Amino acid sequence: MLDVLEQLMGGGVNSYLYRSLVVEKQLAVTAGASYHSAALDPSLFAASAVPKPGVKLSQIERSIDEVIADIAGNPASTADLERVKTRLIARVTYAQDNQEMLARWYGRGLTTGLSIDDIRGWPDGIRAVGAQQVQGAARKWFDKKRAVTGYLIKESTVKHGEKL
Repeated sequence: MLDVLEQLMGGGVNSYLYRSLVVEKQLAVTAGASYHSAALDPSLFAASAVPKPGVKLSQIERSIDEVIADIAGNPASTADLERVKTRLIARVTYAQDNQEMLARWYGRGLTTGLSIDDIRGWPDGIRAVGAQQVQGAARKWFDKKRAVTGYLIKESTVKHGEKL
């Protein structure tokens, strides 16, 4: 479910973050999200953006928060949901044509507690994810109190005490 949420939110040029920050508001040169479901411990879900020159980082942060609030407040459209599920399932399909990718896929799953059946059944699990589940996951996991925000900047671009 979080894999689907990651793709909806930040998986490419059709993702909600990219469309909002890059295309509609034209605040960033790129935007995306990442999540690693095949991890032994709880994983980090990250949203990121690279602002256009002159755009304040606080504007980017507010815009990301708006996208997150929209995802948590409104179910994804059927078209968006089907697009990202198809994309995720295609990755698994293409991995089967590449021995190295297939080994990584199974190795990652087996070392994090999944069984062979879990790994083989992953596409069916993705197909079963609905808009309400994605919205529920966003509500549960995207709590501002749990969030950490970091700004990666060149030291010389911000003067001591200056607001970002």
